[in-house]
Parts: sequence; C-alpha cells; structure tokens
Amino acid sequence: MIIIIGSNQETHSKYIYNLLKSKGVNAAYLDTRNIPNDFISSWHTTEDMVTGTIRLDNKNIDLQDIKSVYWRWHYGINILPKSSSEQDRFLAGMIKREFNCYIDSLFESLDCLWVNSARAINMHKTKAYQLHIMAKNGIRVPKTLITNDKDELKSFIETYNGELIFKPVRGGAHTEKFDEKCFSRDRLEHLKYSPVTFQEKAEGVDLRVYGIGNKLFSAEIRTKEVDFRNDPKAELVPIEIPDVIRNDCLKIMKLFGLNFTAIDIKYNPETGEYIFIEANPSPMFIHFEKKTEYPISDCLTEMLIKGK
Repeated sequence: MIIIIGSNQETHSKYIYNLLKSKGVNAAYLDTRNIPNDFISSWHTTEDMVTGTIRLDNKNIDLQDIKSVYWRWHYGINILPKSSSEQDRFLAGMIKREFNCYIDSLFESLDCLWVNSARAINMHKTKAYQLHIMAKNGIRVPKTLITNDKDELKSFIETYNGELIFKPVRGGAHTEKFDEKCFSRDRLEHLKYSPVTFQEKAEGVDLRVYGIGNKLFSAEIRTKEVDFRNDPKAELVPIEIPDVIRNDCLKIMKLFGLNFTAIDIKYNPETGEYIFIEANPSPMFIHFEKKTEYPISDCLTEMLIKGK
C-alpha cells in the first residue's frame, strides 16, 4: 500500500495515484481536509514497531502494509467551532492541536519510505536556514538578507548597487526584481511589520535539476523573466551538468534527507559560476517531464513501489 498525502483534486497527487493504479499497485489518498469527519485511526507503539490501522478511501489499512508515503500536498487540519463563542473557539483550537499532534506523531512513527518526510518538508519552510546549511557545506548560494529593518535594507541595497531580487520569507509568491520605486518611503516604514527576503541578483541562465534517489535529470530553462514560473512559454532544454555540480546536488539531497527534489540553480556562462537557489521537497514535475521527456514519474513510482 502506498499513501499519497494529497487528493484527487490536486494534479500531481492524482497523476501519481493513477500511474500507480495502472501498475496494479494499491494506493490511497490521505486528504487532511477530511480530518476528523472521514478519518479514523488507532495505533499502538511497542519496542520494535508501530501497529494499528488507518481508514482511508473507506478502507481499513494496516500500518504495517504501508510501504511508502508520497507527500505532495498537506492541506492542514481545520476544526470549525460550533459557534462564535469564546468557549467554542477555544475548544476548536484545542481539538485542532490534538489532531495535529496525533498526525505529526503518526508520521514520525511510520517506518516506511517517505518521499519526503515531514522533517524535509519543514526544512523547506525555513528557506533561510536551508540556504545557511548549504553555504556551511561549501555550496554557493546567493548573498541573502532577511530583514524587517529598513536601515539594514538600505545598506544591503548600497552594497549591491540595487541589483537585487526579493521574495517572501516563507514563499508562496513569485520572485521579483528589486526596484527602488516599488519600495517607497511608506513601504519602507511598513517593512517592520512583514520581513522580506532580499538577495543579490544572480546573472545567467536558470537550471532545474530533478533528483530521484541517485538519478539526476537536468534542463536549462530559457526565459527572460526574473522568475521562470511567470513565463508559460519558457523553453526547457535537457542538458548535462558537470560532475562537481552533480555531486553538489547529491550532497544537498543527503543534507536535507530528500529522496525526491527539484533543485534550482543559476548558471553564469561567462564566469562559469553556479549558484544554488533552493531545493524543493515536493516539486511539480508534469510539465517538465512532458517537455524534456525525462522519465521522472516512472522513476518516482518505481521508488515508491520498492519502498524502504
């Protein structure tokens, strides 16, 4: 049995689910929006294993039968209060806390292959720390400032002559080129209420490398946009990357416990420099696969089927 954290409403979850089914493999969605209404589970901890069941898609699944978990999309747990009263809102918050603790504990306890684990997912949420770990291990990353201090930002702007990009600390929005006009005096004053990530604007072309186990698939993304995700016409061209960059990609996967990832890199052909931007633990891949003809989904499902 393979569990997919996601739903049939999420494109990549459904894609992998259908591919597994076509291979005759049992799979089930764990849609966290169904908690607690359509979610029943009980489990025991012993010295050497976790035993119990979880009910998904109207089927009771023995935890020992779960070979792997594909973490595509965790919707979160939402417990609505019965009324707007302070007591009901407090109770809803407590119930949500208990279910979050329950699910987190279950995830940590399941002894199977995770693609990828909760720890790897949470590492990506702390993007600045991810960059720090890469830099600490000899991997070139952009010079970065995360701040809500307007004076510190002004100094950073001067250091890089305004050649910067900016994006949310957590993510969730596309990267934009820094423009002093868009950071008016009023906006600078409001910076203290919402920290922002600023980075040196790395020159060159965009590369994306998908890693699945020890297999790497790389392509150049040809676009004029600052963030290639803004360009639906971006051209994807399969390429080979140097061994030193392959080794860095594999090192990143090991550092963050990633069995499957998409690593974004900026390559400057004039200087030969590679700058690593981030490693995504739950990347979209269907468009990339179709354009490059790389067997990403087949490699991913083979890994899930094989298990730990």
